[in-house]
Amino acid sequence: MADTAILQSNTGEQTNAIARAKQLLERGELQQAITALEGADVPSGPAAALRGAAYFRLEQYDKAADELKKALADAPTDKSLRKLHERALANHAADVQQHVPAPVYLDAASLAGGPKPGPHPAAAKGRLSNDEKTKLLKALGVVAGEKFGHTLQLLTKLLGREPLSKLPWTSWYQTSSLLGTIMLARRRERLNREQLFAAYPKAEGTGFYREKSAPEWVRNARSADGSWNDLNEPMAGAANTRFGFNTDPSKTVPETGERLLTPNPRTVSRVLLTRKDGFKPIPFLNVTAAAWIQFMNHDWVSYGDPATGEPHRIPLAEDDPARKALHQTHLLVRPTQKDPTRRPGEPQTHINEVTSWWDGSQIYGSDAKTIDSLRSHSGGKLALDPKTNNLPVLPDGVEATGFRRNWWVGLSMLHVLFVREHNAICDMLAVRYPHFDDQRLFDTARLINAAVMAKIHTVEWTPAVLANKTPNNAMNANWFGFLTNVFRSKSARKTLAEINVADPVGGGLVGNAADNHGVPYSLTREFLSVYRLHSLLPDQISLYSVGPNKQPLKTFGLAELRQAAAHSVTDANSMADLFYSFGVQNAGQLVLNNYPETLQNLSIPGAGFYDLAAVDVLRDRERGVPRYNQFRRLFGLKPLESIDQLSDDPEAIRSLKQVYAGIEDVDLLVGNLAETHRPPGFGFGETLFEVFILNASRRLQADRFFTDSYREDIYTAEGLAWIDEVTLKHVMLRHLPELAKTGLANIDNAFEPWDVGPLDPKRHPLRQFDDELRELDEKALLQG
Repeated sequence: MADTAILQSNTGEQTNAIARAKQLLERGELQQAITALEGADVPSGPAAALRGAAYFRLEQYDKAADELKKALADAPTDKSLRKLHERALANHAADVQQHVPAPVYLDAASLAGGPKPGPHPAAAKGRLSNDEKTKLLKALGVVAGEKFGHTLQLLTKLLGREPLSKLPWTSWYQTSSLLGTIMLARRRERLNREQLFAAYPKAEGTGFYREKSAPEWVRNARSADGSWNDLNEPMAGAANTRFGFNTDPSKTVPETGERLLTPNPRTVSRVLLTRKDGFKPIPFLNVTAAAWIQFMNHDWVSYGDPATGEPHRIPLAEDDPARKALHQTHLLVRPTQKDPTRRPGEPQTHINEVTSWWDGSQIYGSDAKTIDSLRSHSGGKLALDPKTNNLPVLPDGVEATGFRRNWWVGLSMLHVLFVREHNAICDMLAVRYPHFDDQRLFDTARLINAAVMAKIHTVEWTPAVLANKTPNNAMNANWFGFLTNVFRSKSARKTLAEINVADPVGGGLVGNAADNHGVPYSLTREFLSVYRLHSLLPDQISLYSVGPNKQPLKTFGLAELRQAAAHSVTDANSMADLFYSFGVQNAGQLVLNNYPETLQNLSIPGAGFYDLAAVDVLRDRERGVPRYNQFRRLFGLKPLESIDQLSDDPEAIRSLKQVYAGIEDVDLLVGNLAETHRPPGFGFGETLFEVFILNASRRLQADRFFTDSYREDIYTAEGLAWIDEVTLKHVMLRHLPELAKTGLANIDNAFEPWDVGPLDPKRHPLRQFDDELRELDEKALLQG
C-alpha cells in the first residue's frame, strides 16, 4: 500500500510539473517553464519536448534542436516533433534570429531635408548625336507619332469599349489579339486618368520639398536615393518618401479592433492557403521566375522594419498545429511603422524605404553610404569575393548588397549574376571609352544594367507569367513600340528605331517623352499588396548537376536556404548547377491552397513562429488596403454579387463560405488567388492584372532615364546596343557558359522550363506567339 501511495504521489508530481510547464509556456513565461521542468522528476521525453518548445520560442535554436532530438528518441514517430526539430536545425544553420540588416526606425527628422543624392564629381558629357540626319529622323518620328497617336485615339474610342455584360468579368481576351490590345489601351487610359492619387499635398511637393536647383550631374546619372529623376519634382520616387495610392484614400480606412482580426487571419491561412493536396506547379514557369519577382520587388518597395509597439495578437485555435507544438496561444505580429511626417487630417500613409524607380537599388542600395561600401572603386566595378567570384559575406552572415532583407539562395544567385553583369558592362565601356574615370564607368554601367533588368522583366518575365498573345504583344509594345513589333523580327528589334515614332504606343514608352499623368511618381500600397506572389515558391528545391547525372544530388527544404545558410550553398555549389536546378523545376500556381508551408511556419528575429500568409492578410487590413470586392469597386471594376462568383471550384466555394460571412469580407489576397475566371494562359487573375496594367507602364513612362534621357549621349551607343541584344538567357550564358550544355540552349525564354528535345506547347506557350507577332488581324479590325 505504501509503495502504491508513493507511486501515485510521484506520478501526480510529474503530471503537475508537465501541466505547470505547459501553463507557463502558454503565458509566454518561457524561461520559467524551463526552470520548472529542470527542478522536477518528470519523464525525459515529454520534458525534453517542452524544453525544446521553450528554447525554440526563445530563438535559441541550437538548444532547441538538442532537446527535440532527445524527445524524438522517446517518440520517434511523432511527425510534429520531427518537423520542429528540422526547423530548429535549419534556423540554427541560417542564424535566423539575427536582424539583417540592423533595424531602422523612422523619425520625422531623418525623413526631412530633401534630396540626398550623394557626393559626386562633375560628370562629363558623352558623345552627342546632333548631326543633321539625326535631327531629321527625330522630326520624322514626331510627325509619325502625331499621325499614329491620332489614329489610335480614334480606334480606341470606336473599338476599345468592352461589350456590356451582366457578369463581373472583363472580356478583352474573348476577341482578337488586335482588338483586345485596343481594349487594354482604353483601360490603361482610364486607369492613368482615374486611379492615381498623390501621397503629398500638391502645393508642398513630394517629401514636402519644392527646391528645384538640381546638381548638374544628376542629368546624366541616377542619384543614390532616387532623387532628381523628375527634375520638376525632386523627391518623386525617392527613398524614404510615401507610397502613393491607386484607390482613393478618402474612401479607405485602416481596419482596427474586432474588424482587424475578423475573420481570424490564421484561420484564413490554415483553411484557404495551406497546401492540403501537395504542391500545385505551373507547367510553363520555372523556379527562377519565383526568385525574380522577389528580386524585382526589392528594387521597388519595402515598408521596412515593423514598429516596436504593442503587437497584434492573432489567436491560435486549440487544434492549431503551431499551438500544439509550441504551446503558444497567439501569433504576435508587430504593427507597421507609422509615417512620422503624416499631418492631422491626412489619410493613412506609409514610407517606402527604397527608391520606387526601376534603378537596380536592390543591387546598388538606396543611399550613398551603401553604394560606396559596395563599390570596388576601380574601373567602375562592384566588389566581388576574389575567392568565390560571389558577393562578399558580412559579419552577420549575409552577403553584401543593396537590399538584404528576407534573404535566401534564389536572391543570392540573381544578385551575383547581375553584379557580374554590371562588371562586364564596365569592361566593355572601358575598352571603348578609355578616358572614362571610375565614377563615369560606374554611373553608365548602372544605367545600362538597370535597363537590362527592366527589359527582361517587361518582355520576358511578364509574358512568361501571362502566357497570352495579347499581353505578350502589349509588353513588347511597351518596350519597343507597336510598329517595331509589326515590322521587325524578334532578333532585329531595337528600342530606339531609326525613325523612333514619338508616340507611347506606336514607338513604345522607352525612348519617348516622360509622362507622370499629372501625379508625381511613386509606387503604391496597392501595387505591393497584389504582388504578394509567395505561392510561386516550392517548399523544396532539389540540386542537380549540369553534368550527365540526372538524379538530384540533394534536396533542400526552403528553410535550409535562408539568410546565413544561403552563402554556404552558393559557396559549396557552382552557380551553373544552381541556376540549372532552378531552371528544371516548376514554380507554384497562384491559386488557393498553394502557399508554401515553410512560410506559414517561419522564424524571424523576435518570433520563433511567424505565419507569413496570416501576416499578409493582416497587413492589408492594417494599412487600409480595401478588401477584395471594395477594391474592385474602387478600381472601376464590377463588384461580385456573392462568393459563388469567385470560383468554378465547388470545394473552393465551400471553404470560402466556411471562413467568410460574405463577399464583402473576402480579403484581397484570397480573392485574387480564388479567381478562376482568368484569360487563357494567365498565371494570375484579372483583379491583380488591373493593377499591373497601370503600374507596369507607369514605372517606365514616368522614369526620365527610360524616356527623355534614354539617349546615346547618356547611355553610349554601345550601351544601347547592349540592352537591345540582351535577354536573361544571354546574361546567364555570358557568365555561366556551362549552361549551354543544358535545356537553356533549347528554349528562348529563360523563365520557361529548361526542357530538351521537342518542346511541349503546354510547357512553352510563348513560342507560338513569336511567329505571329507581325500579323495584324485586319479581318477582325474591319469586322469590329
